[in-house]
Amino acid sequence: MSSKARLAPDRSVVSEIAQGDIEALGELMRRHGRTVYALAYSILVDRGEADDVVAETFEQARRAAARFLERASGSVFTWLTEIARSRARGLLLAREWPRRLGPERGPASRHHMEIA
Repeated sequence: MSSKARLAPDRSVVSEIAQGDIEALGELMRRHGRTVYALAYSILVDRGEADDVVAETFEQARRAAARFLERASGSVFTWLTEIARSRARGLLLAREWPRRLGPERGPASRHHMEIA
């Protein structure tokens, strides 16, 4: 990606990503990586998980770049933050799900109670 391309609008950068330009993905990460991290950290309050969300967000963006350009009319920033928010909430839910069920409300206990 040339220095001139670094001044390109986000949608142009996503277009380059859709064409397989890995340097363009790096540029998108430079532009939005900190914000994606801050959002993930605000949800998860865990640096490692927030880092994972950043990596997953930009990997998803790489895989879905062409589809985004075909279907979406919103901003790239909004798209990235929606991906990140979804990933972070999924991790939060996975982390907290066992605690929500609790031992007395878990699937095995419920089955045992129905049989009795």
